[in-house]
Amino acid sequence: MKIAVTSTGPSLDDNVEARFGRCAYFLIIDTDTMQYEAIENPNIALGGGAGIQSAQLMSEKGVTTVLTGNCGPNAFNVFGQAGVQVIVGVSGVVRNAVEQFKTGAFSSASGPNVASHFGMDAAAPDPTATNQPMTSPVGQGQGSGMGLGMGGGRGMGRGMGRGGGMGRGMGKGMSRGGGMGRGMGMGAPMGMPSTGPAAGFPQDAGLQNPEQELAALKQQAELLEQQKRQLNNRITQLESGRKAVAVVDSKKCTGCGICVDVCPTNAIEVNEHAVVNAEMCTGCAACVSECPNEAIILAQKKVGK
Repeated sequence: MKIAVTSTGPSLDDNVEARFGRCAYFLIIDTDTMQYEAIENPNIALGGGAGIQSAQLMSEKGVTTVLTGNCGPNAFNVFGQAGVQVIVGVSGVVRNAVEQFKTGAFSSASGPNVASHFGMDAAAPDPTATNQPMTSPVGQGQGSGMGLGMGGGRGMGRGMGRGGGMGRGMGKGMSRGGGMGRGMGMGAPMGMPSTGPAAGFPQDAGLQNPEQELAALKQQAELLEQQKRQLNNRITQLESGRKAVAVVDSKKCTGCGICVDVCPTNAIEVNEHAVVNAEMCTGCAACVSECPNEAIILAQKKVGK
């Protein structure tokens, strides 16, 4: 059986993360062999819709059950549509939680146990608490670039480390609230020493220990690999012609028009009930979060020819 567990780090010996949509990692685990895949959560910095996007990701991974601390109504709705069982109230070390699950100690949740946007303003857990390296993307934009995020303006890709950043964000932000976005600057991550002129980073006169520099280079290489995987996943999605778009349940929709007001791309109109233009929809999930009747979900659809 393939299950997913929200985790504070990339190993079975890390703790279960209480926040589903804004956990640091998802561990996809085969309960028969205990082999697993650690996925860094690409939705942790979204201004809204993190739970929905994360639930879609878990559904695409083919998991049958999700173990987490808390799950909000929007993510729970996506899991219900996909037939994925959700278990909440899970805590402690991931490995122990999986063993408890295998013995039948947990029961599936009948509904969400927290309100929408739970954990949005909570501080992310300190990775050093589990002896894990910081895993912020290289050159993460301080501004609101679109990239894979939800920013509200043109991102400048300003690096957060000593490198200072050398690139621009990947377009215009799409959120109403001007949330954080991912830039594509080339500065070193926060707290990371620069790697010297040969790699395009300024020389750090304070870095004297070759072992420290080696460790820094290895960490930067790992972060670049993570970023490469994210980009390749996006490329594959674009090449397949499929993307996440809003889908309206006409039986639940009352035609109130709230979704029309909150849609940043004017992709929705009301004709007895809400109708979504799939080509214009960016899958930002603003309508999903604001719908008072929970009549909208995100789903993967093939768009265009």
